[in-house]
Amino acid sequence: MERIAVYGKGGIGKSVIATGLSAHYAIGGRRVLHVGCDPKRDSSLRLIGHMPKRTVVDFVGMEPGAVTASRLLEQGRHGVMCLESGGPEPGLGCGGRGVARAIEIMEETDLLENGGFDVAVFDVLGDVVCGGFAAPLRQGFARKVVIVASEEPMALFAANNIARAVVTYHGNGVVLAGLVANLRAAGQEATLVERLAGALGTRVLAVLPRDPMIIEAERRCTTVLDHAPDSAASRVLRELGSILDQVDPDRLAPPTPLSEDAFFELVR
Repeated sequence: MERIAVYGKGGIGKSVIATGLSAHYAIGGRRVLHVGCDPKRDSSLRLIGHMPKRTVVDFVGMEPGAVTASRLLEQGRHGVMCLESGGPEPGLGCGGRGVARAIEIMEETDLLENGGFDVAVFDVLGDVVCGGFAAPLRQGFARKVVIVASEEPMALFAANNIARAVVTYHGNGVVLAGLVANLRAAGQEATLVERLAGALGTRVLAVLPRDPMIIEAERRCTTVLDHAPDSAASRVLRELGSILDQVDPDRLAPPTPLSEDAFFELVR
């Protein structure tokens, strides 16, 4: 079973890539579980067509065993089953708690083992300093980590920190599959992303183009693969899905994240 986690700083395009992968695998005939690990609970919006009706946080406080997978899952396009961790009202509570509880419930219900899924895609906010957002790695639920980064220094800084978390949880079977470059400015090249990938001992798996079809799809609450299957972005996402299929976690060494001084030297 494929277990993929897409990480990166907020607003970097994780959900576009994660939902694109989920749609790609489902269109190809696989049974997919899509897990949104963000308090905004908007990852599966592109797959369901609306905000999810319920999240894990809605069930916090219930007795163990009272929450079943069927109560949490909502079916989206192509049969993708969606689960959103959710989060507290802005300014109240811990955003990572919903993620941690979602992983706990998946463990309690043996969702991955008994759900009949071929692929699980986790869309995770990149603040892995918080233990909640690191839960998919800590529990070994996700195996192949994809980090989304742009040419911006703070996006690369977050990527380097996420690589640190992969090292921490490498003993759980977690590996860094590679980086995806989602460049922010037109005309930019992926040079800095490639340089960081080399320093980490990994590679750039794909470069997502600045395709206007992505924004059009967002406005229609769908994935770019559904809205514009022949677009440049859709082609890259399908290629990324195929590349990830070929990644053998058993052959990947842990990444080699940079110290802060070395990182800032690299981006200069």
